[in-house]
Amino acid sequence: MYFSDTLEKIKNQHQDESHDLLLEIVSKIRPPKSNLLQARENLSAFIIRLKENPDAIILLRSYLKGLFDQMKSVQIFTESGILTNRGFFSEAFDRINSFFLPQVYNEKDVMAIFVAVFHKNWDYLWVNHIPTQDWAALFELLGWVEIENLPQDDSVVVQTLNSILVLSQRIGALGLEPEILSKLPELEYFDSPFIVQNKSVYDYIDQYQKDPDFDKTDQNLDYKHLMVMLSQCEEYIQLIRKNKRKFGTDLHFSYQLLRLSQNIDRLKSLLKLVSKSADQAYFEGESDLFKILVKAVNRKNSIKDHIEDNVNLLAFQITEHAGKTGEHYITNTSKEWWKMWFSSMGGGLIVGFLTIIKVMIYYLRLPLFGESFLYSMNYSLGFIGIHLTHSVLATKQPAMTASKLAAALDESDKPKSVSLNNLADLIVKISRSQFIAFVGNVTIAFPVAFLIAYVYHYFTGTHVADSEKAFHLIHGINPISSLALLHAGITGVFLFLSGLISGYYDNKNIYNRIPQRIKNNPGLTRILGPKVSLKIGTYIENNLGSLAGNFFLGIFLGTMGTIGIILGLPLDIQHITFASGNFGLAFVSVGDQLSTDQILITVAGIIGIGLMNFLVSFSLAIFVVMKSRKITYSHSSKLFKILFLRFIKRPHHFFFPSKPVDIKADGVEEKTAEKENPLSTNNKVPEENKVRPVKK
Repeated sequence: MYFSDTLEKIKNQHQDESHDLLLEIVSKIRPPKSNLLQARENLSAFIIRLKENPDAIILLRSYLKGLFDQMKSVQIFTESGILTNRGFFSEAFDRINSFFLPQVYNEKDVMAIFVAVFHKNWDYLWVNHIPTQDWAALFELLGWVEIENLPQDDSVVVQTLNSILVLSQRIGALGLEPEILSKLPELEYFDSPFIVQNKSVYDYIDQYQKDPDFDKTDQNLDYKHLMVMLSQCEEYIQLIRKNKRKFGTDLHFSYQLLRLSQNIDRLKSLLKLVSKSADQAYFEGESDLFKILVKAVNRKNSIKDHIEDNVNLLAFQITEHAGKTGEHYITNTSKEWWKMWFSSMGGGLIVGFLTIIKVMIYYLRLPLFGESFLYSMNYSLGFIGIHLTHSVLATKQPAMTASKLAAALDESDKPKSVSLNNLADLIVKISRSQFIAFVGNVTIAFPVAFLIAYVYHYFTGTHVADSEKAFHLIHGINPISSLALLHAGITGVFLFLSGLISGYYDNKNIYNRIPQRIKNNPGLTRILGPKVSLKIGTYIENNLGSLAGNFFLGIFLGTMGTIGIILGLPLDIQHITFASGNFGLAFVSVGDQLSTDQILITVAGIIGIGLMNFLVSFSLAIFVVMKSRKITYSHSSKLFKILFLRFIKRPHHFFFPSKPVDIKADGVEEKTAEKENPLSTNNKVPEENKVRPVKK
């Protein structure tokens, strides 16, 4: 039989205090990773074999009692699966170090047994597949007793209560951290739930240990009051997260909120052990905590979990604030569509000059650093100029409209088909906005660069770009014989990053109260006067994100080619508008030497570069939005189906403005009267109800 050798080892063990036998039992129950459901069958088979051998049950009980009696469990209760106070980066480096050089635990600590026995990093998966009633059957067979039925002086009870007290004190301290108090000053008072819960826990534990007739159920009034306090602590955390536009966030603050939530969850799990409800299943609290601890031990060194848990909130904030700088990148009406065209023409005009300046910088023959620095400044100042003149650079729409994409997925109170249709509708709007921005940029950048190069040649007799440079520029656009599309993809990544940087700085603007600090800066006020300081603060409040995003985008584009040379890799950038301008100035030099096929291939290359710019930037924006909202890809096929049906029925909607239509879940369109856009930022959102602690 499968467990025969295990039963023999149980019968032959003689006061063995090592965990070897327990390791043997778990290894027998552990299923193949490809068939986790087999774990339940293995556990049932083990229980049946034990019942057939009563002597083995007695010996196994004795073994487990000797193994755990002198063990300490406070550490595993209060630390496993809970972030430390070291901070995000210190915690990340500690996990990396522990992965290569595992931590050593005290031999008398339960943590050492869990780490040794559940050593596979996927053990928690099969442990969770086994239902509570099966674990309860095993615990009962081993003679274990639910904690609330144990004497008050029992070692397990004492350590559990000590763990509850440790967690409660930690929650109280975290709830009074300056970063949280700065957001919610009302928490400083004595009726703050973070303070009250700590006093309530102390009183509850004191009565639990002293009163032999203490009510150990969830009907205990002290227990109810304690749970109300913990719920209010959670509500305050959610209040901070919901008021994202008001408070902002940073990585450290996100880490602190997550750590606070983890401590509250663990405290609730331990309270569930010592105070049972009437409808609670047998050993339910013990089984749930056991599963939590196994997962915590398995994932304790996971860098992926650490990053995802902490960055999700920050990504949520960044994508939300990225929309603040990108709301004007979406066209909803014909008027806005034409306005986008005129704005993109302005962007094309500026880029036409930037292409000429870049070629002139090339002929300075500067060292690599000097050349990349001037290239970067040319790009950065040009992009900032586009922003200051309210012009538009094509391909920035996807990265700058992340919050709008997220808003389309935030319809959690409506059917999923509604959210997907909202998202599809927004994608169509971004597509046609992108199309007209392409047209405006390209149709102006080419003639502007051409005219400047032509006038320069007319008056000087020389070309801005000689024949060698001109052919090099044209070859760089060729989608067949060059890496133009790869370089366009790299540019798409940078366009996406610039959108995130814009959101990041808008978020920092709010979180660090930079505009208010500028407006109230005594030195600045004394030198420039209060009115000028106020104007500067207001301008920074509305434009810091855009300025930072455009500046860093210029740095990215200006240094990529130099980095490629240093690394010996074919790295460079290609943007549709600059490609159009480069073709314009090169055409002045060698246009009469180009065949029709070369011209057509170059035009196709410009179009291909634009598509790659857009697709890469847009795909990354969608990915980050989904990560920030913790949305899976289970509905992606349905979204593609909706988009495909719309494109088949009305392809012109992806390129030109149209009358308002209702799109049903099945993709059928019906003309309707124009109605309020559910994604419009003009929609008023009701203010959050202020959470008030309930006094005992």
